[in-house]
Parts: sequence; structure tokens; C-alpha cells
Amino acid sequence: MKVPAAALVALLLVAARSPSEAHLDGVPTTCCFSYQQRPVPRGLVASVYVTSSSCTQPGVILVTKKKKELCVDPQAPWVRAHLKHFQALKN
Repeated sequence: MKVPAAALVALLLVAARSPSEAHLDGVPTTCCFSYQQRPVPRGLVASVYVTSSSCTQPGVILVTKKKKELCVDPQAPWVRAHLKHFQALKN
């Protein structure tokens, strides 16, 4: 059975936007290899965390209320605002 090219491309795009787990020294680490470009409304985000320094590029993981994890650029102003908001909630 042939898979339509559009479906394959869509699947690859979703996989590329999702966090990946690397196992360095036997310890699982979530790393980002590409970033979600569109801002995610804060109301959809349940939590955030920064990826490990052992990853090849920096990243922030946004965990949505539906438990979906999205990799985002830590340098993006909207991401920094989310980080600041969730850090303030912890304090």
C-alpha cells in the first residue's frame, strides 16, 4: 500500500517538531532539534522546562494542558515571557 506523499510529509513535520530523547551516559535527556515557530498562548501551557546543557542546541519544552510537549526557542521573546511567568508561580 502506498502512503500519500502529503501524509508522509505531515508525519515528518510532526516528528521534527517533537522533543527527542537522547541517552547520554545512560541518563535519558530530552533535546530539541527544531523549534515550534508560532507563539503558544500561555493559557494552553501547563508547565515549562529547559532542556539539558548536554543537548546540541538550547531549547525550552512547553507542556500543554493536553500533555503535548513542544520545543521552542529560548531566545524568542514570547518564550522568555512564559519562562518568567512560570518561574514567578514557583516562587
